[in-house]
Amino acid sequence: MRARILPRLIQGATALALVVVALQSLPVAAADAVLKEPVFTAPEGYVESAQAGYLPCKDGMKALVTHAEFRKFGFRNEVWPQEDGVDLSDASWSAARATHVPVVNFAFAGKARRGFQAQVYVLVDGDGQVLDKLVTCSTAPAYNDALLALIDGFRFEPSRYKGRGLHSVMPVDFEN
Repeated sequence: MRARILPRLIQGATALALVVVALQSLPVAAADAVLKEPVFTAPEGYVESAQAGYLPCKDGMKALVTHAEFRKFGFRNEVWPQEDGVDLSDASWSAARATHVPVVNFAFAGKARRGFQAQVYVLVDGDGQVLDKLVTCSTAPAYNDALLALIDGFRFEPSRYKGRGLHSVMPVDFEN
């Protein structure tokens, strides 16, 4: 029985490393070229341009969220793809992570607990507090509310830009 945070970058329609922050100017690079400030606003028409259909899930899990619904969930705080010349170095950025993952008792899923799988996305603020959570895939959707209640026992470290906590979306996979 385990829940795990997957340290990965999700690309395409599900690319979410979310943040909201007002940044000051960036330092000058070694070659005296001024680096551009990261983009913290969504491209025009981002939600409306989502492809049709549901987010893909692993075999055996039921897709519960469309691409557009997922974009609305993450739209509030997303860091958008960056062009060249922006400081995206490891010295400036750090990824979000879970700092405490409790032992998960899958008893909430009753008979469905054997082989239970789900994927939840969690939106955390700059202090690591959970702002919102969304089940995107599950083998037993009837137990989504109980599953979401488990997330309250997790603790998160948000993404950081130059030491400043940023709003972040993180995937959490559950498997029994």
